[in-house]
Amino acid sequence: MVVHNFFNPLLFVIYSLYYKHKFVNKQKLVVINMGLNDNEEKVLKILEQDPYVSQQFIADKLSISRPAVANLISGLQEKGFILGKPYLLRKEEYLTCVGGANLDYTFILNDEMILETSNPVKSSVSYGGVVRNIAENLARLNNKVSLMSMVGDDSVGESLLKDNKKLMDVFATDKVLNERTGTYYSVIGKDGNMNVGFADMSINLRMNRTWVLEHKRYLNLGSWIIADTNITKDGLEALVEFAKLENKKLAIVGVSGPKMKNMPDDLKGVEIVICNLDESQSYFMSKSNDIENFCRLWLVKGTNKIVVTSGKSGCFYGNQNFIKHQKILEVPDDLVVDVTGAGDAFSAMVIHGLSNGETFEKSVKLGVISSSLTIQSHYSVNQNLSINLVEKEFKNNENL
Repeated sequence: MVVHNFFNPLLFVIYSLYYKHKFVNKQKLVVINMGLNDNEEKVLKILEQDPYVSQQFIADKLSISRPAVANLISGLQEKGFILGKPYLLRKEEYLTCVGGANLDYTFILNDEMILETSNPVKSSVSYGGVVRNIAENLARLNNKVSLMSMVGDDSVGESLLKDNKKLMDVFATDKVLNERTGTYYSVIGKDGNMNVGFADMSINLRMNRTWVLEHKRYLNLGSWIIADTNITKDGLEALVEFAKLENKKLAIVGVSGPKMKNMPDDLKGVEIVICNLDESQSYFMSKSNDIENFCRLWLVKGTNKIVVTSGKSGCFYGNQNFIKHQKILEVPDDLVVDVTGAGDAFSAMVIHGLSNGETFEKSVKLGVISSSLTIQSHYSVNQNLSINLVEKEFKNNENL
Protein backbone atom coordinates (compact mmCIF):
# COMPACT_ATOMS: atom_id res chain seq x y z
CA MET A 1 0.00 0.00 0.00
CA VAL A 2 1.32 3.43 -0.94
CA VAL A 3 0.63 6.32 1.37
CA HIS A 4 1.37 9.80 0.08
CA ASN A 5 3.34 12.20 2.23
CA PHE A 6 0.41 14.36 3.29
CA PHE A 7 -1.54 15.06 6.46
CA ASN A 8 -4.51 13.25 4.90
CA PRO A 9 -3.28 10.15 3.02
CA LEU A 10 -6.50 9.94 1.01
CA LEU A 11 -5.93 13.25 -0.73
CA PHE A 12 -3.75 13.78 -3.77
CA VAL A 13 -1.44 16.76 -4.15
CA ILE A 14 -2.62 19.17 -6.82
CA TYR A 15 -1.81 22.58 -8.02
CA SER A 16 -3.72 25.80 -8.54
CA LEU A 17 -2.77 29.14 -9.97
CA TYR A 18 -3.29 32.15 -7.75
CA TYR A 19 -4.96 35.07 -9.58
CA LYS A 20 -3.01 34.30 -12.74
CA HIS A 21 -2.12 31.74 -15.32
CA LYS A 22 1.59 31.66 -16.14
CA PHE A 23 3.06 30.61 -19.43
CA VAL A 24 6.77 30.12 -20.10
CA ASN A 25 8.10 32.04 -23.10
CA LYS A 26 11.85 31.94 -23.65
CA GLN A 27 12.37 31.29 -19.95
CA LYS A 28 10.45 34.41 -18.90
CA LEU A 29 7.06 34.20 -17.23
CA VAL A 30 4.32 36.02 -19.09
CA VAL A 31 1.48 36.79 -16.69
CA ILE A 32 -2.15 36.89 -17.86
CA ASN A 33 -4.67 38.23 -15.34
CA MET A 34 -7.85 36.20 -15.02
CA GLY A 35 -11.09 37.67 -13.70
CA LEU A 36 -12.11 36.39 -10.28
CA ASN A 37 -14.85 37.55 -7.98
CA ASP A 38 -14.14 38.74 -4.46
CA ASN A 39 -14.87 35.44 -2.72
CA GLU A 40 -12.84 33.46 -5.23
CA GLU A 41 -9.86 35.71 -4.55
CA LYS A 42 -10.32 35.26 -0.81
CA VAL A 43 -10.45 31.48 -1.17
CA LEU A 44 -7.19 31.44 -3.10
CA LYS A 45 -5.55 33.73 -0.55
CA ILE A 46 -6.45 31.27 2.22
CA LEU A 47 -5.16 28.33 0.20
CA GLU A 48 -1.91 30.14 -0.49
CA GLN A 49 -1.30 30.34 3.24
CA ASP A 50 -2.30 26.73 3.97
CA PRO A 51 -3.19 24.30 1.16
CA TYR A 52 -4.37 21.66 3.62
CA VAL A 53 -7.30 23.54 5.16
CA SER A 54 -10.82 22.09 5.08
CA GLN A 55 -13.79 23.61 3.30
CA GLN A 56 -15.35 24.27 6.72
CA PHE A 57 -12.29 26.26 7.78
CA ILE A 58 -12.64 28.42 4.68
CA ALA A 59 -16.36 28.83 5.33
CA ASP A 60 -15.71 30.03 8.87
CA LYS A 61 -13.07 32.49 7.65
CA LEU A 62 -15.37 33.99 5.02
CA SER A 63 -18.55 33.76 7.14
CA ILE A 64 -20.35 31.76 4.48
CA SER A 65 -21.73 28.22 4.38
CA ARG A 66 -19.62 25.17 3.59
CA PRO A 67 -21.79 24.36 0.50
CA ALA A 68 -21.06 27.90 -0.74
CA VAL A 69 -17.32 27.19 -0.40
CA ALA A 70 -17.80 23.92 -2.27
CA ASN A 71 -19.46 25.88 -5.12
CA LEU A 72 -16.62 28.41 -5.16
CA ILE A 73 -14.03 25.65 -5.37
CA SER A 74 -16.02 23.89 -8.09
CA GLY A 75 -16.08 27.14 -10.08
CA LEU A 76 -12.34 27.60 -9.65
CA GLN A 77 -11.81 24.05 -10.87
CA GLU A 78 -13.87 24.73 -13.99
CA LYS A 79 -11.81 27.86 -14.65
CA GLY A 80 -8.61 25.85 -14.38
CA PHE A 81 -7.32 27.42 -11.18
CA ILE A 82 -7.77 24.29 -9.07
CA LEU A 83 -7.21 20.72 -10.18
CA GLY A 84 -8.10 18.86 -6.96
CA LYS A 85 -7.24 18.65 -3.25
CA PRO A 86 -5.28 19.78 -1.26
CA TYR A 87 -4.69 23.09 -2.95
CA LEU A 88 -0.95 23.64 -3.25
CA LEU A 89 -0.27 26.78 -5.26
CA ARG A 90 1.95 26.44 -8.26
CA LYS A 91 3.93 29.57 -9.02
CA GLU A 92 6.85 28.24 -11.06
CA GLU A 93 7.67 25.36 -13.34
CA TYR A 94 9.52 22.45 -11.76
CA LEU A 95 12.44 20.33 -12.77
CA THR A 96 10.87 17.01 -11.78
CA CYS A 97 13.44 14.47 -10.59
CA VAL A 98 12.20 10.87 -10.67
CA GLY A 99 14.08 7.93 -9.16
CA GLY A 100 16.08 6.79 -6.16
CA ALA A 101 16.36 8.54 -2.79
CA ASN A 102 18.23 6.78 -0.01
CA LEU A 103 20.63 7.06 2.90
CA ASP A 104 24.36 6.76 2.17
CA TYR A 105 26.80 5.27 4.67
CA THR A 106 30.39 6.12 3.71
CA PHE A 107 33.47 4.50 5.25
CA ILE A 108 36.83 6.12 4.42
CA LEU A 109 39.76 3.78 4.99
CA ASN A 110 42.70 4.96 7.08
CA ASP A 111 45.01 2.57 5.19
CA GLU A 112 44.83 0.10 2.34
CA MET A 113 41.89 -2.28 2.71
CA ILE A 114 42.72 -5.78 3.91
CA LEU A 115 40.11 -8.47 3.32
CA GLU A 116 38.87 -10.85 6.00
CA THR A 117 39.81 -8.54 8.87
CA SER A 118 38.73 -5.32 10.56
CA ASN A 119 39.75 -2.10 8.79
CA PRO A 120 39.96 1.26 10.63
CA VAL A 121 37.75 3.86 8.94
CA LYS A 122 36.19 7.28 9.33
CA SER A 123 32.45 7.02 8.75
CA SER A 124 29.80 9.49 7.67
CA VAL A 125 26.09 9.40 6.86
CA SER A 126 24.33 11.51 4.24
CA TYR A 127 21.34 11.42 1.93
CA GLY A 128 21.95 9.86 -1.46
CA GLY A 129 20.38 8.30 -4.50
CA VAL A 130 21.36 9.42 -7.99
CA VAL A 131 18.20 11.41 -8.71
CA ARG A 132 18.02 12.76 -5.15
CA ASN A 133 21.63 13.96 -5.47
CA ILE A 134 20.84 15.53 -8.83
CA ALA A 135 17.77 17.18 -7.32
CA GLU A 136 19.81 18.69 -4.47
CA ASN A 137 22.46 19.95 -6.88
CA LEU A 138 19.78 21.55 -9.05
CA ALA A 139 18.12 23.10 -6.00
CA ARG A 140 21.43 24.57 -4.84
CA LEU A 141 21.70 26.10 -8.32
CA ASN A 142 18.44 27.97 -7.62
CA ASN A 143 16.16 25.77 -9.68
CA LYS A 144 12.62 24.93 -8.58
CA VAL A 145 12.82 21.17 -7.98
CA SER A 146 10.27 18.45 -7.27
CA LEU A 147 11.49 15.06 -6.02
CA MET A 148 9.34 12.10 -7.11
CA SER A 149 10.57 9.01 -5.32
CA MET A 150 9.75 6.41 -2.65
CA VAL A 151 10.79 6.02 0.98
CA GLY A 152 9.83 3.46 3.61
CA ASP A 153 7.63 3.99 6.63
CA ASP A 154 10.68 4.24 8.89
CA SER A 155 12.61 6.95 10.70
CA VAL A 156 15.06 7.24 7.81
CA GLY A 157 12.24 7.99 5.39
CA GLU A 158 10.72 10.54 7.77
CA SER A 159 14.05 12.33 8.16
CA LEU A 160 14.76 12.25 4.43
CA LEU A 161 11.44 13.91 3.64
CA LYS A 162 11.75 16.46 6.44
CA ASP A 163 15.33 17.50 5.65
CA ASN A 164 15.04 17.52 1.85
CA LYS A 165 11.88 19.61 2.05
CA LYS A 166 14.15 22.52 3.02
CA LEU A 167 15.62 22.59 -0.49
CA MET A 168 13.03 21.02 -2.76
CA ASP A 169 9.38 20.01 -2.89
CA VAL A 170 8.70 16.39 -1.90
CA PHE A 171 4.92 16.24 -2.36
CA ALA A 172 5.36 13.68 -5.19
CA THR A 173 7.39 11.31 -3.00
CA ASP A 174 5.46 8.34 -1.61
CA LYS A 175 5.87 6.71 1.77
CA VAL A 176 5.44 2.95 1.37
CA LEU A 177 4.09 0.91 4.27
CA ASN A 178 6.08 -2.13 5.40
CA GLU A 179 9.12 -1.10 3.34
CA ARG A 180 12.56 0.15 4.33
CA THR A 181 14.05 3.30 2.85
CA GLY A 182 16.86 2.45 0.45
CA THR A 183 20.40 2.39 1.84
CA TYR A 184 23.80 2.48 0.17
CA TYR A 185 27.14 1.56 1.73
CA SER A 186 30.49 2.52 0.20
CA VAL A 187 34.09 1.92 1.26
CA ILE A 188 36.41 4.69 0.05
CA GLY A 189 40.17 4.31 -0.28
CA LYS A 190 42.74 6.92 0.76
CA ASP A 191 42.82 8.15 -2.86
CA GLY A 192 39.13 9.07 -2.70
CA ASN A 193 38.04 6.28 -5.02
CA MET A 194 35.47 3.66 -4.04
CA ASN A 195 36.82 0.20 -3.23
CA VAL A 196 33.44 -1.47 -2.87
CA GLY A 197 29.78 -0.53 -2.58
CA PHE A 198 26.61 -2.25 -1.39
CA ALA A 199 23.01 -1.28 -2.17
CA ASP A 200 19.86 -2.32 -0.31
CA MET A 201 17.17 -0.80 -2.51
CA SER A 202 14.40 -3.34 -3.07
CA ILE A 203 11.90 -0.50 -2.57
CA ASN A 204 12.87 0.81 -6.01
CA LEU A 205 11.18 -2.18 -7.66
CA ARG A 206 7.90 -0.43 -6.87
CA MET A 207 8.83 2.49 -9.16
CA ASN A 208 7.24 0.81 -12.16
CA ARG A 209 4.88 1.69 -15.00
CA THR A 210 1.79 1.80 -12.77
CA TRP A 211 3.55 4.13 -10.34
CA VAL A 212 4.60 6.47 -13.16
CA LEU A 213 1.10 6.61 -14.63
CA GLU A 214 -0.39 7.31 -11.20
CA HIS A 215 1.91 10.35 -10.92
CA LYS A 216 1.25 11.96 -14.30
CA ARG A 217 -0.20 15.05 -12.63
CA TYR A 218 3.20 15.71 -11.05
CA LEU A 219 5.07 15.07 -14.29
CA ASN A 220 3.00 17.81 -15.92
CA LEU A 221 4.33 20.49 -13.57
CA GLY A 222 7.33 21.44 -15.68
CA SER A 223 8.98 21.09 -19.07
CA TRP A 224 11.88 18.89 -17.84
CA ILE A 225 11.81 15.40 -16.28
CA ILE A 226 15.05 13.91 -14.95
CA ALA A 227 15.01 10.16 -14.28
CA ASP A 228 17.59 7.61 -13.14
CA THR A 229 17.79 3.90 -13.86
CA ASN A 230 16.61 2.96 -10.36
CA ILE A 231 13.18 3.00 -12.03
CA THR A 232 12.11 -0.30 -13.55
CA LYS A 233 12.31 -0.77 -17.32
CA ASP A 234 8.57 -0.54 -17.85
CA GLY A 235 8.55 2.56 -15.64
CA LEU A 236 11.19 4.27 -17.77
CA GLU A 237 9.35 3.21 -20.91
CA ALA A 238 6.24 4.89 -19.52
CA LEU A 239 8.25 8.07 -18.93
CA VAL A 240 9.55 8.00 -22.51
CA GLU A 241 6.00 7.62 -23.82
CA PHE A 242 4.74 10.39 -21.56
CA ALA A 243 7.54 12.77 -22.57
CA LYS A 244 6.77 12.28 -26.26
CA LEU A 245 3.02 12.63 -25.78
CA GLU A 246 3.22 15.74 -23.57
CA ASN A 247 6.23 17.33 -25.30
CA LYS A 248 8.46 17.17 -22.21
CA LYS A 249 12.24 17.09 -22.22
CA LEU A 250 13.35 13.82 -20.61
CA ALA A 251 16.86 13.23 -19.29
CA ILE A 252 17.85 9.69 -18.25
CA VAL A 253 20.93 9.28 -16.04
CA GLY A 254 22.66 5.96 -15.45
CA VAL A 255 23.09 4.56 -11.93
CA SER A 256 25.29 1.49 -12.43
CA GLY A 257 26.17 -1.20 -14.93
CA PRO A 258 23.72 -3.78 -13.54
CA LYS A 259 20.85 -1.28 -13.56
CA MET A 260 21.26 -0.58 -17.26
CA LYS A 261 18.87 -3.49 -17.72
CA ASN A 262 16.20 -0.91 -16.88
CA MET A 263 17.14 1.38 -19.78
CA PRO A 264 14.48 1.29 -22.55
CA ASP A 265 15.36 -0.23 -25.91
CA ASP A 266 13.71 2.63 -27.80
CA LEU A 267 14.96 6.09 -26.79
CA LYS A 268 13.27 8.12 -29.51
CA GLY A 269 12.08 11.37 -27.99
CA VAL A 270 14.52 11.30 -25.05
CA GLU A 271 16.29 14.66 -24.85
CA ILE A 272 19.54 13.42 -23.30
CA VAL A 273 21.14 10.31 -21.85
CA ILE A 274 24.06 10.72 -19.43
CA CYS A 275 26.00 7.61 -18.43
CA ASN A 276 29.54 6.32 -18.02
CA LEU A 277 31.65 3.86 -19.99
CA ASP A 278 30.82 0.90 -17.75
CA GLU A 279 27.09 1.56 -18.10
CA SER A 280 27.42 1.85 -21.87
CA GLN A 281 29.30 -1.43 -22.00
CA SER A 282 26.55 -3.11 -19.98
CA TYR A 283 23.73 -1.71 -22.11
CA PHE A 284 25.31 -2.65 -25.44
CA MET A 285 26.87 -5.87 -24.05
CA SER A 286 30.30 -4.83 -25.29
CA LYS A 287 33.78 -4.77 -23.76
CA SER A 288 34.91 -1.99 -26.08
CA ASN A 289 36.58 1.11 -24.61
CA ASP A 290 35.73 3.27 -27.63
CA ILE A 291 33.70 6.01 -25.91
CA GLU A 292 33.16 7.99 -29.09
CA ASN A 293 31.63 4.97 -30.81
CA PHE A 294 29.36 4.36 -27.83
CA CYS A 295 28.05 7.90 -28.35
CA ARG A 296 27.14 6.97 -31.91
CA LEU A 297 25.38 3.81 -30.71
CA TRP A 298 23.34 5.79 -28.17
CA LEU A 299 22.31 8.28 -30.85
CA VAL A 300 21.18 5.42 -33.10
CA LYS A 301 18.90 4.35 -30.25
CA GLY A 302 17.08 7.65 -30.66
CA THR A 303 18.24 10.02 -27.91
CA ASN A 304 18.68 13.61 -29.08
CA LYS A 305 21.85 14.18 -27.04
CA ILE A 306 24.35 11.87 -25.35
CA VAL A 307 27.16 12.20 -22.81
CA VAL A 308 29.41 9.25 -21.97
CA THR A 309 31.92 9.83 -19.17
CA SER A 310 35.06 7.86 -18.34
CA GLY A 311 36.70 9.15 -15.17
CA LYS A 312 40.03 10.85 -15.76
CA SER A 313 39.68 10.31 -19.52
CA GLY A 314 36.96 12.94 -19.55
CA CYS A 315 33.84 12.45 -21.63
CA PHE A 316 32.50 12.44 -25.14
CA TYR A 317 29.26 14.22 -25.89
CA GLY A 318 27.24 15.00 -28.96
CA ASN A 319 24.09 14.92 -31.05
CA GLN A 320 23.21 14.00 -34.62
CA ASN A 321 25.49 16.79 -35.92
CA PHE A 322 28.69 16.33 -33.89
CA ILE A 323 30.57 14.34 -31.27
CA LYS A 324 33.23 16.08 -29.18
CA HIS A 325 35.68 15.19 -26.44
CA GLN A 326 35.82 17.11 -23.15
CA LYS A 327 38.77 16.75 -20.78
CA ILE A 328 38.39 16.83 -17.01
CA LEU A 329 39.56 19.57 -14.68
CA GLU A 330 42.52 18.08 -12.82
CA VAL A 331 42.28 18.24 -9.03
CA PRO A 332 45.51 17.68 -7.04
CA ASP A 333 45.47 14.35 -5.19
CA ASP A 334 45.82 16.05 -1.80
CA LEU A 335 42.58 17.96 -2.44
CA VAL A 336 40.52 14.92 -3.43
CA VAL A 337 38.30 13.97 -0.49
CA ASP A 338 35.63 11.65 -1.91
CA VAL A 339 34.58 11.01 -5.50
CA THR A 340 31.08 9.93 -4.43
CA GLY A 341 28.51 12.15 -6.10
CA ALA A 342 30.88 13.57 -8.71
CA GLY A 343 28.92 12.04 -11.57
CA ASP A 344 25.63 13.27 -10.13
CA ALA A 345 27.04 16.80 -9.82
CA PHE A 346 28.18 16.62 -13.44
CA SER A 347 24.78 15.40 -14.67
CA ALA A 348 22.90 18.04 -12.68
CA MET A 349 25.05 20.86 -14.02
CA VAL A 350 24.65 19.70 -17.63
CA ILE A 351 20.88 19.60 -17.19
CA HIS A 352 20.90 22.97 -15.41
CA GLY A 353 22.75 24.49 -18.34
CA LEU A 354 20.49 23.00 -21.00
CA SER A 355 17.29 23.87 -19.12
CA ASN A 356 18.48 27.45 -18.70
CA GLY A 357 19.40 28.08 -22.32
CA GLU A 358 23.15 27.39 -22.29
CA THR A 359 24.79 25.68 -25.25
CA PHE A 360 25.47 21.96 -25.03
CA GLU A 361 29.21 22.64 -25.04
CA LYS A 362 29.13 25.12 -22.17
CA SER A 363 26.72 22.95 -20.19
CA VAL A 364 29.21 20.05 -20.36
CA LYS A 365 32.10 22.31 -19.33
CA LEU A 366 30.10 23.62 -16.38
CA GLY A 367 29.40 20.00 -15.48
CA VAL A 368 33.13 19.31 -15.37
CA ILE A 369 33.60 22.29 -13.05
CA SER A 370 30.81 21.17 -10.72
CA SER A 371 32.19 17.63 -10.60
CA SER A 372 35.65 18.91 -9.61
CA LEU A 373 34.14 20.96 -6.79
CA THR A 374 32.22 17.95 -5.48
CA ILE A 375 35.22 15.62 -5.14
CA GLN A 376 36.83 18.26 -2.91
CA SER A 377 33.86 18.06 -0.54
CA HIS A 378 33.10 15.64 2.31
CA TYR A 379 29.52 15.39 1.03
CA SER A 380 28.04 13.71 -2.04
CA VAL A 381 26.61 17.15 -2.84
CA ASN A 382 28.90 20.13 -2.25
CA GLN A 383 27.19 22.22 0.42
CA ASN A 384 28.77 25.41 -0.98
CA LEU A 385 27.60 24.81 -4.54
CA SER A 386 26.13 27.84 -6.32
CA ILE A 387 25.91 29.04 -9.89
CA ASN A 388 28.16 31.97 -8.99
CA LEU A 389 30.86 29.59 -7.71
CA VAL A 390 30.66 27.43 -10.82
CA GLU A 391 30.75 30.44 -13.17
CA LYS A 392 33.73 31.85 -11.27
CA GLU A 393 35.65 28.59 -11.65
CA PHE A 394 34.62 28.49 -15.32
CA LYS A 395 36.19 31.91 -15.89
CA ASN A 396 39.33 30.80 -14.07
CA ASN A 397 39.65 27.82 -16.42
CA GLU A 398 39.07 29.34 -19.83
CA ASN A 399 41.18 26.66 -21.55
CA LEU A 400 39.05 23.81 -20.20
